[in-house]
Amino acid sequence: MSTKNYPKKQEDDALEDMGIYEEDEINLLDYLAVIWNWKWFILIATALPTLAVGLLMFLSPRTYTTSYVYDVRDDVRDNVRDDTTIWNLNEKNYNVMLSRFYSQENLTKLADKMQKNGLAEYAAQVRGYAGGLKGFVEFGTDPAFFDLSKLNVTDQTQLKDILNMQASLLNVKITGKPQEAMQKISSIIRYNIENVISLYPVQDQLEAVIRSNKSNQAGIESSRFSTKLALEQNRNVLAGLKNIKAQPTGNAESNITLRYDIGSNSQYLPMSYQIQAVESKIVALEQEDITTEIEYQYYTDLVSLNESILARLNEKVSGDYSITQFKTFLTTLPNIIEKPELKDYLSSYTIGIENKISANEPVTETPQVYAIAKGTLKKSVLVLIAASMLSVFAAFLLEAVKKSGSSLLGKRLKVTK
Repeated sequence: MSTKNYPKKQEDDALEDMGIYEEDEINLLDYLAVIWNWKWFILIATALPTLAVGLLMFLSPRTYTTSYVYDVRDDVRDNVRDDTTIWNLNEKNYNVMLSRFYSQENLTKLADKMQKNGLAEYAAQVRGYAGGLKGFVEFGTDPAFFDLSKLNVTDQTQLKDILNMQASLLNVKITGKPQEAMQKISSIIRYNIENVISLYPVQDQLEAVIRSNKSNQAGIESSRFSTKLALEQNRNVLAGLKNIKAQPTGNAESNITLRYDIGSNSQYLPMSYQIQAVESKIVALEQEDITTEIEYQYYTDLVSLNESILARLNEKVSGDYSITQFKTFLTTLPNIIEKPELKDYLSSYTIGIENKISANEPVTETPQVYAIAKGTLKKSVLVLIAASMLSVFAAFLLEAVKKSGSSLLGKRLKVTK
């Protein structure tokens, strides 16, 4: 039935009973009344989560952090330029270092080390999962490397400078708990960085040295033929000159002169001078040939020595092997090497490894372990605000449900009457 035939008052009452009619004006006192009616619910729903979070934060163990800082600049004071003695930490080498640190092989080493030191929980977190290690080990450089994708740089010179930029400091931040475990964790991470990861650049450098020595061998081999050919030609020339001298006619020998080319100039020299000049050249070529053979043999010995060192390193690097153990191995080699030049090379190389070990030490030998603030008060306040808003909203919903239920009950009573 349409309501348009009802009087105005009856129409409003009918709409109000049906829940369709709403007042246009908002009465603030009604809202305050709802809050007052549900005050205990709001108070309890706000206080309980806040107290629970605050108590949980208070009772939870603290998280601790420690940092190692390494000076990775070139050691200009000692004029060190050997690849084994400097970090050379540009962006490329930094990314290579990170990839090796978080590699599956290194994760296994770290996990085994932690397991042996009673850190089973951390070992399980690290084993086979790089993200687990990244959860409590963080690297950074100072200055930080630029993200080229976020830079609007088109100048090639500027781009080259950015790509060639080297870090001055390497920061290693370790976070964990409890405090008693932090010393063990930080020692394991530090040992790994300084003694295990540092072996990989040594491995790369050895491979580069072997390639360089083989390249020198190839250069000697390519020039060996031309030297021997020049030597043979000069010997033939000398034989020809002596043959001329051996068949004089009268006193003509003393008057014989031959043209002798010196660069772009030509000189006419007596026969005896010509012979001496060719003999001198033959002596020089013979000496060059001898020197070349000695040099070739030296590079051959270097290749053999470095390949044996590299083979040892390749054999051990996958296990629990450190750069200190590698240095100890190097000190035993002079006992089985006879050639003095190889002993000198090995001595120089061992000093380079020792310099690298000393360069790997952090700026602060024993950094402090600091407790990280829990933020109990801040988090409790945030929970208090969120809980109070949700509890007020829930109170209005409950009030609406209550009124809706009362209205429905009233309608049923009317119908019954």
